[in-house]
Amino acid sequence: MTSSFHIPRVKVEVATQLKDFKTPLEKIDYLEILAYEIRDKLDWIKRHEASVEPGNEIELLRRKDSLSAEREITKQLRDLKSEYKKDLERRQKLAWPEHKRLPFPIVWDLDTYLEWEAPIEAKGRKHDWCLWLQQGLVRSEEGEWCFKDTIIRQARLDALDQGDTDDEILWCCLSVNQEFLDFLVIQKEVPLHVAKKRGGKRVTPELHKVFWRAYIFTDPNTLENHSAKVVWDVLMADPIMFDPKRILIEDSINKYKLFYYPKPGLKRKVYKRSSFDSMLSRLKNNPPQI
Repeated sequence: MTSSFHIPRVKVEVATQLKDFKTPLEKIDYLEILAYEIRDKLDWIKRHEASVEPGNEIELLRRKDSLSAEREITKQLRDLKSEYKKDLERRQKLAWPEHKRLPFPIVWDLDTYLEWEAPIEAKGRKHDWCLWLQQGLVRSEEGEWCFKDTIIRQARLDALDQGDTDDEILWCCLSVNQEFLDFLVIQKEVPLHVAKKRGGKRVTPELHKVFWRAYIFTDPNTLENHSAKVVWDVLMADPIMFDPKRILIEDSINKYKLFYYPKPGLKRKVYKRSSFDSMLSRLKNNPPQI
């Protein structure tokens, strides 16, 4: 996982960073992300210590500083969660089902949008959702569209709470193309149509069909036993077998990612292996028609 901000090395830095946040819930979200990232950092330090001279003073000092920061983060989180318990409960009640923070699912392209459009429109919330997504996007220093830091933190935490990784959120939410923003503006005002075809059925993104074909191919009689790693390895071994429309860039598939074209004429996109476990789980729960 890549950190999107500076991880404090000592406890005094924790208090300094918290001054940048206006609301208690923002502070809590920030501290929860810090707690998660500093645990990763401590795990790395432990592994690094094993590869250097035992008792190395620099490594011991680095670990001591991180432990000091972790204790301060834990204390601050405990105090804030206790003081603002009702605010946390209120936010969770207003959150989208299976989320604790976000009022709507976060999406960043047509494929992820299509996964959620039908259930959101069924609740009559499509306009609100598209407006929330549109207002949550800002220009980065590099001139690209990205989601606001507050939304990304909430999305990461919701993903981690669900047992997913936050790699895809960090990768995709920091670079959203103009085409998708224009698409959102249109979708605010029109009824569901992009995600439907004749008979009112949802259109499954072609990449999802490719994944599902690879999943079925492993052994249709014991589907529930196949791990995401097994399915990805099958896909990597012979992608053309599962890709009749040739959306995959064949030579690009490796154990970390693949590249594909979502639709003819659109720019190529990346799909990371770290996101595949949660995607396969969703496909198992709602098998696509292929």
